[in-house]
Amino acid sequence: MKLLLVLLLSGAAMLPLARAAAQDGSGGALSLQQRIDRAAPEDIVIVDGGVFRESIVINKSISLIGRNSPVIDGGGQGDVVTISADDVVISGFTIRGSSKNISQEPAAIKVKDAKHVTIRSNRLEDAHFGIHITESSDDVIENNVIDAGAGTPIERRGHGIYLWRVSGSALHGNTIRHAGDGIHLEFSERNGIGSNTVTGSRYALHFMYANGNKMIGNTFRDNLAGAVLMYSNDLILKDNELSSNRRGASGAGILLKDNDNIWVEGNRILRNKFGMTVDGAPQSAGATAIFRRNLFALNDTGIAVMSNAPITFVENAMIDNTVQVKALGGDLAGSALSGHGGAVPAGDAPSASGDAQLPKGAVWSSAGRGNYWSDYRGFDANGDGVGDQPYLPRPPFAGRLDNKDVLRFFQFTPAQQAIDAATDMFPVYKYNAVIDDSHPLMEPPSGLGLSHDGGVNLRLLGVSVLLVALAIFGAVRFASVDAGRVLRRMLGVLGRRQRTGEAPA
Repeated sequence: MKLLLVLLLSGAAMLPLARAAAQDGSGGALSLQQRIDRAAPEDIVIVDGGVFRESIVINKSISLIGRNSPVIDGGGQGDVVTISADDVVISGFTIRGSSKNISQEPAAIKVKDAKHVTIRSNRLEDAHFGIHITESSDDVIENNVIDAGAGTPIERRGHGIYLWRVSGSALHGNTIRHAGDGIHLEFSERNGIGSNTVTGSRYALHFMYANGNKMIGNTFRDNLAGAVLMYSNDLILKDNELSSNRRGASGAGILLKDNDNIWVEGNRILRNKFGMTVDGAPQSAGATAIFRRNLFALNDTGIAVMSNAPITFVENAMIDNTVQVKALGGDLAGSALSGHGGAVPAGDAPSASGDAQLPKGAVWSSAGRGNYWSDYRGFDANGDGVGDQPYLPRPPFAGRLDNKDVLRFFQFTPAQQAIDAATDMFPVYKYNAVIDDSHPLMEPPSGLGLSHDGGVNLRLLGVSVLLVALAIFGAVRFASVDAGRVLRRMLGVLGRRQRTGEAPA
């Protein structure tokens, strides 16, 4: 009886494999489309290796599982895989060779009017769009590798993952290279985008009229821009890395355009042309735009913000940006950027209801805590971790870099240091302060990935101290030896003169 049960279970386990190897009436192997057509709803069709030079349509609720990297090659004709049924799973395939007809928006995988679709652990290449989904909900797109290839001009590439009118879906663990936009959402709400990596693309993440979405733990590196969020509200951008997005005139880690209720927290924004550009965020009365505990480091400009933007910017670390903050939109005199008061709302995210009071002008400190600025020159007499003087952006050198590119040759040189020091000692140069942080922090907030509470690299510091000590020791030793030689020569000359009766010179 036990043996019979084992045999039955073994037969059940082998059933999908048997279906994958089924034969047509002439004795040849079935095409992939024929296997799909013969499957019943809720069947699992397992494909063990092979290359299938065809395009397929999945129009029933089945799971299509690839083992040993089977390939579906569309031969450059239209979409390669089309899914038009709910509850479909496709996993484990290399899918390539869509059409490149831009007007048709061809894709490696296209989902039309289907829900609960899972696209997992596939490799998508040589296709205009990687994954193209319209009018869907509750999909799972995870652990796929999408690479359109660097050979296609960026203006002719489709998007890696494109969602149009899609809600409640999860995009996790995908790696996207050389796309138009890595991940592009239009009219798509309440989706979760986490742990994805996008490189070498136009925009890593692009929202258009996409509300209520969360972006957590992604890496957007070496794109024209990182996260470009336009005309979209109720967004959370948390714990992402946006670095080296600087190609083109407007390369930015984060670009916000006409957004309400934005929460940006715990992000590492490094080495971009602009760390963040804020234009029209928030744009409505009662809405919020909150930036808290983010690291802005080594950007050409840390943040560029409209001169009247009512943002809340607290407990961030601004480290070694060429220009820490730049105001956009005209004369800064009397602008709202010097505003204070207000407070960071309680909770993990801004309220979607928009009932929080919008402060007049930007808030650069809250509850006695502002931001950390690497070029702050004040002191903390009472040791409470907060500077005793407000932070004002460094004048006048940094402020002239935008329209005097030649000055970049003198950046970080003794000439710049002399200019800045002279300005501090003799404040005859008057300038409009971009911001006024009344409670600057003496150390960066913890948890931002900085070494030793402030980014001090102890190994580098130790090596530097050692080199300086060796230099001093060498200089002292050289000086002592040289001085001894000089003294001995002088005494010898004087002795000769005394013996010969020569008068001293």
